[in-house]
Amino acid sequence: MRTLYYSLFVMAIASCSLGNESLYFSSFSDGWQQDNPTTFTFTPSQVDTPMNLFLYLRNNDSYPFANIHIITELEDPLGHQVVDTLSYRLAQPNGEWLGEGLLVKESKLWYKEKHVFSVVGEYHLHVRPAMRHNEKANPISVLKGITDVGLGIEQITVKE
Repeated sequence: MRTLYYSLFVMAIASCSLGNESLYFSSFSDGWQQDNPTTFTFTPSQVDTPMNLFLYLRNNDSYPFANIHIITELEDPLGHQVVDTLSYRLAQPNGEWLGEGLLVKESKLWYKEKHVFSVVGEYHLHVRPAMRHNEKANPISVLKGITDVGLGIEQITVKE
């Protein structure tokens, strides 16, 4: 029964566009593999207009960390890439998750504020985790407890 509710929730969220935000999701059945980047391919609805970009992360209680480190590569239609290393806190010091939801917590994380897409065409965002245990150089092969990662592109509405 729990799987049915979770599946319905994921389908409802993954296939929608909320107001002025376009959403793209990728799901994982056995955790997020660090050596296999998740790629989102999209064409912005407007160029030369500021937009807010968000990363969405869904995790359950199997995720063993209070934070996450992510590496992103945003590639424009001309092949230019912008690489960012990002860190986000997912839990309070007492272990309470920060995201929204009951069985699966969804965190909406700032990626780029007022970003302007300057070239018309297809963009690619490659997202991969960069987690490892303290005092160990080797990354963790699979991040258990991460169920989905997503991209949100929000058009900024100007209030008159």
